Amino acid sequence: MIKDRKQRQKLIARYLEADTTVQEEIMLAEYFRTHKAEADEADIARLILLDYPKAEVLSDPERKRDIRQISLAITTIAASIALMVMFFMPRTEGEFTPMEVVESMNLLMEMDDQNVESIVAEPKGTKVILTAKMKDGTSSTFVMVRDRKDGSTRIVAQND
Repeated sequence: MIKDRKQRQKLIARYLEADTTVQEEIMLAEYFRTHKAEADEADIARLILLDYPKAEVLSDPERKRDIRQISLAITTIAASIALMVMFFMPRTEGEFTPMEVVESMNLLMEMDDQNVESIVAEPKGTKVILTAKMKDGTSSTFVMVRDRKDGSTRIVAQND
């Protein structure tokens, strides 16, 4: 039985790290089935309730493993389809390939890997806008362009 928010938050943190037992996950599912989730817990409550729509039926550890394997398989298939579409979609002259974008994102990440939290790439015709989100909450924007003369890639920093 979950007694208070502090205990619930600890269980949620462990759930997100895949460090909970089946019984603890069932406890969380039962809690969110019978209590309204607080605003900061709403997304996790939906996730747990998707994992355990009827906790009493899913108490078997083998059933839990099967559900996670199915979820992983669906995610893997969706990612594979997305990658195939990206790689085989026709591109106009000058557009970057997905691999070029990924390489540039890795390059930016490696330049300051201690402070960069994530990088988002947004294709814009023959350019790609790269936005680096820093761990301190700030962000930096770069534009990836192709040199018209030799076809090389340049990354230009933008002032914010």
